[in-house]
Amino acid sequence: MIVFWVAAALLSVAVAVLIVLRAARAADRPPVEDPTLAVYRRQLSEIDDLADRGLLVQAERRSARTEAARRLLAVADAPAPKPDGGRNRLLVIALAGAAPLIALLVYLAVGSPQTPDQPFAARLKAWRDAPDNLDPQRMAAVLQQVAAEHPRDTEPLVYLSRADLAAGDVVGAEAAVRKAITLQPTDADLWGSLGEILTGKAGRDGSPDAVAAFQHAAALDPKAPGPRYYLARAQMAGGDVQGGLKAWRALEGDLPVNDPRHAVLAQQIAAVEKLGALPSAQGPAPQVDQQALIGAMVARLAAQLAMQPDNPQGWGRLIRSYGVLGDEPKRQAALARAQALFKDHPDAWKQVQDAMANAQ
Repeated sequence: MIVFWVAAALLSVAVAVLIVLRAARAADRPPVEDPTLAVYRRQLSEIDDLADRGLLVQAERRSARTEAARRLLAVADAPAPKPDGGRNRLLVIALAGAAPLIALLVYLAVGSPQTPDQPFAARLKAWRDAPDNLDPQRMAAVLQQVAAEHPRDTEPLVYLSRADLAAGDVVGAEAAVRKAITLQPTDADLWGSLGEILTGKAGRDGSPDAVAAFQHAAALDPKAPGPRYYLARAQMAGGDVQGGLKAWRALEGDLPVNDPRHAVLAQQIAAVEKLGALPSAQGPAPQVDQQALIGAMVARLAAQLAMQPDNPQGWGRLIRSYGVLGDEPKRQAALARAQALFKDHPDAWKQVQDAMANAQ
């Protein structure tokens, strides 16, 4: 680092010397004749020409020539201005050389020249070893690496989209979900996630692209709560308030009473029934906290499997998710639980293995 600063100082001095030398050369050049002299000479010639053609009488000719000659002599006798370039040459060189030296002294006083370089790969490894304390931007960087290591797995892409959303990168979140959809085009959850992202971009009432994504998700899984909610909302926003309310009431009846979405949906239904339309003032979408960013989907899937364990594909996804996040103890526990559940059901165990294979 010291070598760099010395080189910068020498380079600054060299540049200052070049500038001063060029200025000195310009100052040493012979002065250029004042262009006013040529004007007065041309004026004298034109006076003589007018007199020779009889357009100017002799008295006027003498008077005009006298005045023009007087002005010509005044300009010719005036001292030429000298360029002011040599007075501060040494000062310029000194300041140019001192600037990087002063910067070096300040850096040594308040900087950290002893701090080693921190390559991005090393920082990424450190972030990956301690994901619990990462902000959304760093979490997104880690998940990008995980997704590159598992190009056929959709789980890292789903987590990446959540991290991008938390970091404010809606474009990145959409790109991650779309890439996951290319890997598993029949996954209703992925289409629902895409619809939610597009809805977030367009507003609570969505956009045609968001509605199309929710419709695709509903076609793949007619019971999925998310697409049903947003499609009913879009229906009400389009003018069919009663049809949308009917769909919301049906969804409310299908949601478990202890599901937090049940109470929220009940409040929204009551608000629409009171107003006869969707409320015009919409609050901001709820923010995802850091803990939810890291493991919300895995925790939700684990809770669902605890209540409804007869789901081979769900167990495969849970095992795969723990593997992607590097949580080996939970992965082994989930694997042991799935083996115990389906040891007498080879077809179901095959579904677990198929779901796990996406991570290979």
